[in-house]
Formats: sequence, structure tokens, C-alpha cells
Amino acid sequence: MRPVRDRLREARWSVIVPVLVYLALALTGASYSSIGIDQLREKPGEPSGVMLGTPLSERSDEWATSTPGLLRVMTTGSTDDLNPLTADEQFLNQLPSGPVSTVVLLDRWALQLGPWLPDHVLYSATLWLPMLLLTLSVPAWFRRITASSRVGWFAVALLVLSPLAAWWSFGPIATLGPLFVGCTALMKAQAAAVDRRTVPAIVWGALSTLFLARTLYAYPPWSVVLDTAVLATTVAFLLVPRVGRGRTIAVVGATGVATVAAIGAVVLENRATLTVLAETVYPGLRRSDGTPSALPEIFAAPVLGVLSDHPVIAASNASETSASFGVTLVWVAILAAAAWRPAPREHRVAIFVLGAMTAVWFAWSTLALGSLASSIPLLNQVPQARAADVVGMLGVLLLCLVLPLLPDLGARRAAVASALATGATTAYAGSLLRLASIPTLTLTEIYVSSTVVALAVLAITLRPRRPYGYVVAVAGAALLVWNVNPILFGLADLRGSAAADQLLEDAPTIRDDGGLWASDAYAVDSLLASSGVPSLSGRQLAGPERDAWTELAPDADESIWNRGGAFVWFQWQDKPGIAMENPGPDVILVRASPCTLAERVPALRTIVSARDLDMQCLEEVRRFDWGGASRIVYDIKDGS
Repeated sequence: MRPVRDRLREARWSVIVPVLVYLALALTGASYSSIGIDQLREKPGEPSGVMLGTPLSERSDEWATSTPGLLRVMTTGSTDDLNPLTADEQFLNQLPSGPVSTVVLLDRWALQLGPWLPDHVLYSATLWLPMLLLTLSVPAWFRRITASSRVGWFAVALLVLSPLAAWWSFGPIATLGPLFVGCTALMKAQAAAVDRRTVPAIVWGALSTLFLARTLYAYPPWSVVLDTAVLATTVAFLLVPRVGRGRTIAVVGATGVATVAAIGAVVLENRATLTVLAETVYPGLRRSDGTPSALPEIFAAPVLGVLSDHPVIAASNASETSASFGVTLVWVAILAAAAWRPAPREHRVAIFVLGAMTAVWFAWSTLALGSLASSIPLLNQVPQARAADVVGMLGVLLLCLVLPLLPDLGARRAAVASALATGATTAYAGSLLRLASIPTLTLTEIYVSSTVVALAVLAITLRPRRPYGYVVAVAGAALLVWNVNPILFGLADLRGSAAADQLLEDAPTIRDDGGLWASDAYAVDSLLASSGVPSLSGRQLAGPERDAWTELAPDADESIWNRGGAFVWFQWQDKPGIAMENPGPDVILVRASPCTLAERVPALRTIVSARDLDMQCLEEVRRFDWGGASRIVYDIKDGS
């Protein structure tokens, strides 16, 4: 037998360690969710469970939308939506709606095992999966192209630790993880085909198909940018070598056809939802308006540690202000003029293709295009600000393709120029951000951040195969975001609190009887959704169920309720009738008497109110505490 030391040395730690970490996080129920926020606590001053750090109120897309949706599936054992006002929402909730999407979203299908498996484990496993996919696939993708997985790990660090990822609850990682698994599997399928190993080629091709088809479910304004660039780079890299080109074309073509077929099948399964979404005033009919992004939206990431102090931000919030490391674009531009080491032609082609795609999206983000922007297919689905969000991630990938080609101590001028240019760009972007949005951003923060950027760039460019510069860069990135998201063990008060337990007990009967609830507080809406209680209030992601809205408010302007990605809020009033408005593009506010609402929607049986209501149709049932306030539960009297 070989010595244990030799076996350990040969072990694939780059796979074993991420998988073990993932399992540890899942089994302990750890997550970065903000559902521990005060609004979702029974007693905010006495939070239950263990939570390290502070939850983010800005991340309502997570704690008021995606997480309650996932918990609803675990509670009911079904992906069906529970609001009759809304169109089917499986697609936008990334839930299977048919046989093909079940295979593509197999992990999401497993959420329906919630009635038999621990909710906190299922939830944690779902939340961390994109991160695991990213750490397994990105180093392998770079190893195939550059013969170095180290730059792949550097890319993983800069992607995960970018302010954009942290302040958007790692939403961009949910796009990148499946994308890179699909592209890496395609590389492995090609290699197997060239070696005439048919079965492995088929298996890897099938895996690539599933994960590339899964990218359809990602947030479109980001996924269009990232998918087009990374996939084009991968395919170009594979097609360049002459050896085995015929087999390469066959496997890439077959995988492409299979992917298109899978995507087509998913679209067919969700065609009703997609049709409704496309016809909504927002976001379906929204088109890019040609407005260029401000420079801080691309280059200010290194100074965004200030966001952790929760400063007042002019006309925005921390999530919208966050950015990826666009300063890498300046770095790569300088390195383009440096002397590179010899490299295989396919490596250089990959750099060229990714560079060209990055240039396209950078131009889209920064140039004023006016009415032309709305007329360019595909691109007009990507608002300039959203392209600006992730173009820095393309810069990170491009940089990591270039770094292995730099000679040690052979690019002194390029190193100095890169350091000065990136430091100056960071300082300028930070100064603009201070002037326009965050006046509390200090000059010290701006110039210290700029100096750290310059030093890290100088060290990496001078000695690209030494770890020092990379350590400085990763440590600096970590300092920007280390305390942004909390670490939560369990599901906070959405499980185990008196309010949640009572609703979880009542929910099966409510569903079986066909009853509906409604509340006047979005925090209560999250609790109802998490508990599997059918409710008129909550989220309308895909768009409206037209007949239901017409019956509810026949005289209302359709543009008010014909919206996707919206919150449906109710405000109880004493006078009869129903009035509606849009306080924001993603909010449908319904002012109504519960009695009128019950007449229009006979299935309405119960409402929850933040204040006492004295109406003939209502009978108080109980009260419970939620979000720091007493909530009053009223039943609708029969015959009222």
C-alpha cells in the first residue's frame, strides 16, 4: 500500500474541501439570509436563534421574496403559487413547472421534500449551491485555458468578494455558478470526444446541456451580459486547435442543439407565464433608454467599504450603489501593451474574444445611445446600469486570462503604469461618488483604498507567480464586504416562533378549504408565504391574472395592476370601494374596505390588520406579535 502521505498529496483537495465546506454549511443550517431582520421577528428585542452580524433591510428581494417563496414550497410540498391575483410564478421563482424543468432544476425540485426533511438544511443547501458550483468550475475552466488553476481561485475570490455580489445577496453568483459548470463540462466533453471516449463525452455533454439551460432562469439583465461573453470565449477556445477539430465541432454542435432544445422545452412549459410577463407595463415593456452609466457605477468598488456604515445615499441605496471590480478593465488595458510570454494560439484567441465581448458591454454601459438603444435586439433587454453592474466581473475574468502570460520582473513599466492608472481611476471614481451620492465618504477612505489598489496591482504585475500581491488584493476585497451579510443559523422566527407555528398548523386546513387571507403589512405577507397560507397580499412576480384583477377592481386603470416583480400591498379603509395606485414601479397599493374586498373575492376568509377595525363584516379571532407590532386577525363573517 502506498503511504498515507502520498495518498493525501494526490487527493483532489480543490474538490474535496469545497464540498466538505458546503456540506458543513448545509447540515448546520447556516445561511447569509437577512430573514433575521427586525420586521420578521416576533419580538425584535429578543431575537431567537443564532445570528452573527446585521441583516440587510435593502435586500427585500431576498427576505421578502425569494426566501418566503422557497419556504412555501418546503411547507406545502408543491411549487404551486397561492395567490389567485397572480399568474403562475414557478419560472421567476426558479421552480420546476414540468418534466424538463424538473431535470434542469433538480435541486429546486428537492425542496418539495420539505414536509419530510428539515427545512433549514434544505434552505441552506439551496442557498450555498451556486457558490459551490462556482468554486468547483472556475478554477477548472482557467486550468484548461491557461494551464493554471491559481488564477482561477483569484477570480473566484474577486467575484465572490465584490461589493456587487455581497450587496445583492450573491445574486450574480447564482448566474455565474451554473454558467461555468456548463462551460467546464463542455470542455470536458470536447476533450473526451477528441480522445475517442464516447461515453464520457456524452455524459459531460448532457451535464453541460442541463447547466447551460439553467442559465435561462438567472436574472436576465446580468445573465445576458455574462452568458454571452463566457460562452463565446469557451466555444472559441475549443474550436481553434486543428487536432480533432471535426470531433470538437460535433460535440460543441450537439451540445448546442441539445441546450437550445432544452431551453425551448422550458420556455414551452412556462409559455403562459412568459406571455403574461412580456405584456406587463413593468418590466415586460421596459426597454433600455440609452442613458450612460456614471463612472462610479463601474470603477468605485474599492471605496465601497463605506456602505457597511449605512450612509445616507442620494436617490439610491447600498445595493444599487454597489459595483464589481471594474478597475480591472483599466489594468487589462495597460497590460495589453506589455510584452507577454509565448502562449498557445487558443489561449490568445480566448483573450481576444472575451476582450471583444467585454468591450461591447463596456461601450453599452458608458455611451449615450439615445433612442437607438431601444431598437437593438437582445441588448435592449439590458439596462445600461445593469450591464455596468457586471462588466467589472468580465474584467476580472479577462485579467485572469492575461496574468499567466506576464513575465516575472519583465514588465516593470507596465507594472508601474498599471499601478498608477488603477490607483488614479479608483481615486477619481471615489471622488465622483463622494460628490454625487455619498458625502460622508471621506478623503482618507478614498486615498487609502486607491493606494491599496495601486500596491496590489504593482505587486501582482511585477511578480505574477508570487502570492504576495494576490494576498493583498484578496484581503483588501474581503475588508470591503466581510460584515455586509449576516451568518444566520436556522430560519429565525419564520420557524419556531409562536406566530409561525400557529400559521403552519392552520395552513393545511386553509388550503384544503380554498380560503384566502390578506394583510396590510409586507412583513406579515412574508410570514404568510413562508407558512404556506394562501394570500391576496404579497408578491406578483410574473404579472397579473387578468380576470381576477378585473373582478377585484373593474374600473381601475390596467397599467396600475399589470405589473411584474411587484409587491401587492393592502391598506384597510373604513369607507366602501377600492382605490389603487403605484407608489413605485414595483408596488401595487390597494386601498379597500375588507367588506368590499370580501364581496369582490368571495374566497377571502381572513384579514390581518395593524390597527383595530370596527366593521360589521369582521370578527376578531386572535392577536399575535410580529415585526415589533401587534397584529389583529379578523375572520370575515358568513353572509356579510
